[in-house]
Amino acid sequence: MKKMHLISLLLASILCSLQPSSSSARLEKSGAAMAAPLSESSIKVTISTGGGLHGPVKSLFKVGEDIPVVISMTNTGDKPAKYCRSTSLFQNRPQLKRDGQLIPYLTKLPEQADQEDTIQRCERSASRQFHELRPNQAKVVDWFEISLMGIAWYGALPPGHYELILMRRIECCQGPMEESNKVAFEVVP
Repeated sequence: MKKMHLISLLLASILCSLQPSSSSARLEKSGAAMAAPLSESSIKVTISTGGGLHGPVKSLFKVGEDIPVVISMTNTGDKPAKYCRSTSLFQNRPQLKRDGQLIPYLTKLPEQADQEDTIQRCERSASRQFHELRPNQAKVVDWFEISLMGIAWYGALPPGHYELILMRRIECCQGPMEESNKVAFEVVP
């Protein structure tokens, strides 16, 4: 388990320390970069367990099975809305409950990502991508898995009834988070 934590921490560190090298990075150095989007109340965040490239949406999983969480955004306003996509660690804060009890994160990686020097490395990284949603447009924008691979938010999930919401940052690396809908799923033996 410590090995997975170290791998996750190393991966997050590498992603955050990448130096910008794209044409937008050159604009940023010259002071003409596109400004980071502000959190817009017109953006609605929706999650599902499954869907998109992960097959049909489902609510029943077996112990040890990876649980894909697909993230969509909808612009409910009448003007284009900007959002950023950087890394799952900076933008997502899942909140998972088992049988009504909040499950703590497996590691302190989310807390470490909220430190000022780490945020600044993220803001300078090439992993930031700016996108726009047209009025009333809905789009799958990201996904992550509840599993022991990648960012291991939680340990192996035992059988039970689970409820998940996601706090999703609309900006790249810092700023307010929007709360998603709640999804329920079961883990069975």
